[in-house]
Amino acid sequence: MKSPIVNKTKNNNRSNVRNFSAIIAVVLAAVTLLQASNVKSNELENREMSMLEMELISEIDQFFAEEELSLEEEIVMEMEEATDLEISVYDNDNNLLASGNPENNTELRKLVNQADYLSSFGSKAYYRIAK
Repeated sequence: MKSPIVNKTKNNNRSNVRNFSAIIAVVLAAVTLLQASNVKSNELENREMSMLEMELISEIDQFFAEEELSLEEEIVMEMEEATDLEISVYDNDNNLLASGNPENNTELRKLVNQADYLSSFGSKAYYRIAK
């Protein structure tokens, strides 16, 4: 059984396996290189995004610098505008007794303290005095 033909086929199989292993190794190396270049390109995209974010932040800072207001001051101004509440007080017959801002009108403030809350819409609140 030790004929030279049998030995040649075994050597051919081994060389085929070696060639196949070499091809697999080359393919794996190529995949690794492609993945590494893909990661680098993603890092560049992330850098571009961070550059866009930095530009947006600088534009916002420039806007507030031109307005000479800080973000906190802007929020306080908006809150003060929102507190300008107009209140209307009605009697049992739905007749308007008084309306306006209770911060400026002491009579209206007294009526609001006696009245029951009905509803509000936007910057307007409605009360009714029940007797």
